[in-house]
Amino acid sequence: MCGRFSLTSSTEALQSLFGFSERPNLAPRYNIAPTTNISAIRLEEGEDGHKSHHFFAHWGLIPSWAKSSEFSARMINARSETVAEKPAFRAAYKSRRCLIPANSFFEWQKTGKSAKQPWLIGITDMPLFAFAGLWESWISPDRETINSCTILTTTAAKSIEFIHPRMPVILDTSDHDTWLNGKGGEDLLKQFAADRMKFYEVSNRVGNVRNDDEDLIEPTENTGTQGQLF
Repeated sequence: MCGRFSLTSSTEALQSLFGFSERPNLAPRYNIAPTTNISAIRLEEGEDGHKSHHFFAHWGLIPSWAKSSEFSARMINARSETVAEKPAFRAAYKSRRCLIPANSFFEWQKTGKSAKQPWLIGITDMPLFAFAGLWESWISPDRETINSCTILTTTAAKSIEFIHPRMPVILDTSDHDTWLNGKGGEDLLKQFAADRMKFYEVSNRVGNVRNDDEDLIEPTENTGTQGQLF
């Protein structure tokens, strides 16, 4: 799954990688949590054809047919194996795809009956990358239009499966356009290359959504032999 991630790159870095022209005011976020508004990129029609567009979306998909937004917290992830069939996701999978930029993400490893150790995970050769996402536009009973999104997940890369059996779908830069224009399907929702993953233990402070500072992405002193520092 994916329940927390970081995005600390500058607006200029995001523009360079994703090709959008907007100038969003993006402060570094070290502990992005569900049900908050997050950065996303989608294709929009323009005079010169489709172009990348940056927008903010509520993390937790709200299908267009939903009566309320109450269950969006349970829709932060969509399993890639069933996304094309699930009623909540299949329409967005066909025509409303997006990229969700990140620098790293967090997963929790079970270390005892109730104890869990958080790990920060990133990509060796892509310090800024994108999760495969879906988006929807929902009109509330008050007639407010709310954009929302979800992150697709798949089986974890072999190098990090000891932490958690699932991970977000991470797209190679060369696959961004294919994902956005809907021409790519199951072939992009694959297990990520194990040798490209980097990971280390971080502070339990990341478990509190009110904490959002640079120390959250620093390795602990006892990262251990399984960790691989960036």
